[in-house]
Amino acid sequence: MLTRRIRRTILLYAALLLASCCLLPDANAQNLVSPEVHSDGRVTLRLRAAKATEVDVSLDGKKMLMVKDADGVWEGTSEPLAPQIYDYTFVVDGTSMNDPSNRFMKRWLTLVSMVEIPGSPPRLTEFTDVPHGAIHRIMYPSVSVGRQRPVMVYTPPGYETSIDRIYPVVFLLHGYGDNESAWMDGGRAHLIADNLIAAGRIEPVVIVMPDSHPNILQLRNRPKDYFERNDNLMENDITRDLLPFVERNFRIRKDAAGRSIAGLSMGGGHALKTGLKHIDLFSSIGAFSADTPKQENEELLRQYPSLSGPEPSANSLKLLWIPIGDKDVMLKQNDTFVEQLVKAGVKHEYPKADGGHEWKLWRDFLPQFLEKVAPK
Repeated sequence: MLTRRIRRTILLYAALLLASCCLLPDANAQNLVSPEVHSDGRVTLRLRAAKATEVDVSLDGKKMLMVKDADGVWEGTSEPLAPQIYDYTFVVDGTSMNDPSNRFMKRWLTLVSMVEIPGSPPRLTEFTDVPHGAIHRIMYPSVSVGRQRPVMVYTPPGYETSIDRIYPVVFLLHGYGDNESAWMDGGRAHLIADNLIAAGRIEPVVIVMPDSHPNILQLRNRPKDYFERNDNLMENDITRDLLPFVERNFRIRKDAAGRSIAGLSMGGGHALKTGLKHIDLFSSIGAFSADTPKQENEELLRQYPSLSGPEPSANSLKLLWIPIGDKDVMLKQNDTFVEQLVKAGVKHEYPKADGGHEWKLWRDFLPQFLEKVAPK
């Protein structure tokens, strides 16, 4: 005979089972498709917010009309957009929030929902039916920093089987608001390399993407000298710890002619500040929308001797490439630095693109840089 406790337990489980069965259809109904990308480049966004009185969202800088239906779902559709990556954030009754139905987002310091409009033919940043390389996520010991640090390393298609081949290497650095995964998640560096290699536009390369915050970031009480200390630590970490580690563990060239360094924003500054101090280690520097050195002329030449003299040793570089958007918040800072390069007689390229401080440009700058430093 069943005891009262057992009967009570059975009834409880039966009630829970019945409730879950009843809830399943409603739970499935909560799953919204957002964003939905249409064949003509329009994007439909949806958000369930039955009690909200107003939902705003901007896509590509343009406000989208959002309308609520009888089920409490807000929906809006954009005008056709050019193939590219875009970000957006919902503002619900004055409170910002990301799209809960969208897993694709810029993440780390800030979270922003993102959507990509595919191209026809596919853009270099898209997954295509070509041979693909591998991405290795590794921790390496850094004596300079005093702890193990993360790095992501892309190896090209055929790396595992071409055991006698030695590859050129590109050190690729992220910006202030990101981490070592940024050039994969937002920049699609691995797909760019795969597609360029498959098209015969570059030779296979190894790409090394470390965390660019060796000085642990303190958001609430960031010290005034944070960036200076971070720059110095990053330079030491790259040259004394990361480079030797990668050389021991991957088949890369060990001469300056086979090494390049590049980055965006803060990472572009790291590329300049490290590359210009170590032209014996790197033959090419790419500084995308960079946090360029801010010193006055005399102090600049003191800190970067490669820029000084009647024939600056920086002119031995294969490439000093400093692209930026014509609406970038760092444009004036870059203009000033480039004027100093001109005054010092340092060879460089300073192209300006249509755009601001955004992934849209950095995704275009990377393949251009790779084609310059690793042409087929």
